Parts: sequence; structure tokens; C-alpha cells
Amino acid sequence: MEEQVHKYNLKTIIFSIFIWEGIFWMTFFGLYFYLIDQVEAFRFEHSQFLWWLLAIPAFIGGYFLLINWKNKVLGNLADQRLLHYLTQPVSSMKSFWKFFFFRNALAFLLIALANPQYGKGTTKAVSEGIEIMLALDISNSMRAIDLDPKRDRLKVAKMAIEQLLKNLHGDKVGVVVFAGDAYVYLPLTIDYGAAKIFLNSVRPELMSNQGTAIGLAIDKCMESFDFENGINKSIIVLSDGEDHEGNAITAAQRAKEENVIVSTVGMGRTDGTPIPDYLNGRIVGMKKDENGNTVTTRLNEQMLQEVAAAGGGQYTAAQGTYVDLAGLLESIRGIEKTEMDSKLYTDYKDHFQWFLGLGLLCLIIESFFSARRSGIIHKLQKI
Repeated sequence: MEEQVHKYNLKTIIFSIFIWEGIFWMTFFGLYFYLIDQVEAFRFEHSQFLWWLLAIPAFIGGYFLLINWKNKVLGNLADQRLLHYLTQPVSSMKSFWKFFFFRNALAFLLIALANPQYGKGTTKAVSEGIEIMLALDISNSMRAIDLDPKRDRLKVAKMAIEQLLKNLHGDKVGVVVFAGDAYVYLPLTIDYGAAKIFLNSVRPELMSNQGTAIGLAIDKCMESFDFENGINKSIIVLSDGEDHEGNAITAAQRAKEENVIVSTVGMGRTDGTPIPDYLNGRIVGMKKDENGNTVTTRLNEQMLQEVAAAGGGQYTAAQGTYVDLAGLLESIRGIEKTEMDSKLYTDYKDHFQWFLGLGLLCLIIESFFSARRSGIIHKLQKI
């Protein structure tokens, strides 16, 4: 009998742990699937931590190996009749309870890390705005440096667009680039950051067919709109106005008939200025015509004003690097915004603190347990 009080009863420990593990996992999975499937506003914020619960069976296996190893060491230490002189008596049940509380502390702390949450209410988030297509002139004439000695017209136009994006909220924006031809460079998006990245890469070399087809650019903008979604729309043309096609006013009128407002921004000065000739990104001279004369460009303000009037919009002229878009923005804000998207968001309340408290409580209780057999009980068993 002495051997039994100096060694752990592995069968008692295995049976006790087996019973508890069955209770724990049946309760855990039952509650988990019930809450996930039946309670709409329940979730684990960091559910990946629940996978660490699968480490508990391995932890239990390690505990069994440790107990078995201790028993073997005690058996090899001395004859069983001498064990009571060399070792303290141990309690298999106290060892189980010590492990029980430590194991449950681990489980509760992992559940606390997963942070179970229950929705305490829902909020409807409504996104309202309009769709704006920007038609950006990238013809060679936009290389003229008449607005600022350090920046060409195209650079100033891109700066104006960036400023416009900073003042938009909830509106979709797209970009059409044009010269002698036109194509959609950026489809409609609410990602203003992506729009800025696309703008940085715009340059005249993107268009091999030179010229200034404003009417075609307006038509391309119109093709980018989805007229069945009921969202109000606007087009802003940024150009020096040297229209070589002659159908810009007609295109603006067609857009207005479809309830799309067309506004224009004049880039350049009305007095003639030469167009720089570039080679490998550096100015190597001024453009010449076939007769060797310097090619000049000037802002066609009247034409841009007529396009804006035909499109029911507003004309704005760049002054140096400053483009006063206050009036243009005001006209855009005056367009009735349409509900573009709506989502229901659940406001969740954390409940991790309950499991954190249970985990800490188990750790505190575990610290009071010792695997040593109580002296009183041991003496009583000897009587």
C-alpha cells in the first residue's frame, strides 16, 4: 500500500480527465454551433485563436507522459518499502485538480483572445454622391509652359484634379484622356487614392494620334456612364480648347439632353506661346512646322465657354498654378446627390472579459493546489 501513496494512480487521472474532456468539448461545440448558426449578431472577432484549442489534447498527452515518467523514476529510485523514507506521499486527485484548473485557464484565455462578440444594434451607412468623368487633354499643346515657368499646362491640370479630389466626398470619379483620339484611362471609382496614382502616369506619349478632339472626349465620358442606375452625372473637361474636330459644342448639347452637366477648365493663356520639344524627358528646343516655323499654342477661351454653356455647366480659367475650382465645386455640390450604396453595420459589444476573468480565476485556484498528499489524510489512512 505504501507504493500507492508515493506514486500517481494513472488510471484514476486518465478516467477523471476523460470524463471532463467529454463534458468540455460537447459543451463547447454545442454552444459554438448554436451561437454561430442561430444567433445572427454573434461572432468571434479573432476566430483564428480558437484553432489553438486543438493544442489542448496534445497538452493532455504531455501531462500523461510526465506522470508516467515520474512513476517510473520513483520505481527505479528505490525498493517500494523504502519509498516512504525518501519521498513525500502524492495525491492523484490533487494532481488532477491542479492540472484541471491550469488546463481550463488555458482554454478560457484562448477564448478571451478570440473575443466573442454580440451585436447590440445595427447602423445603416448610406453613401450618396454623383458620378464625375474628367476629360483630360494630353495633346502636345498641353506641354506649353505659359502658366508657370516650372510646370507645363498638363502638370497644372493634374494638380487641379488632385485638389478637386480632396474636396469630393462619396462621389465616383473616372478619367478620359484625349488628344486626336480619346479613351477611358480610369473607369468610375470611389478610390481617390487610385485616381491620384493613375494621374501621375498621364503624359502626352500615351496618345500617338495628336490633335484635340474635345467632342470625342465628351462622347467617351458619356459611354462610361450607366444611365440605368439613376445616379446624377457630370463631365469636367480640362483643356486648352484648341479643338480640331469642331463638334465639341454639339457633344455638350447631347450630354445636357441626357441630364449630364458639362463644365470646362481652360488651361493656358490667350496669347501665343511656343510648344517645347522633348527628347528623353528633356527639352531640346521648340516644335517647328514643316516650313521650320515655331509652332505656337494659345488658350481658346471662347470655345471652352461655349462648350460649358451648351452643357449647362460652368467655365473656369487657370491663373498660373492656381485653378479656382470653388465655383465649379459649388456647382457640383448643387447637383442633387443620389444614394449610391447602403450597408447595414452591426455595432458589436465585446465579451472577452468574462472568459479572461474565468481564466485568471483558474490560474489563481491552480496555484493553491499541490500534488502532495495532505498529511492529515495520509496519517488517517495509516490508522
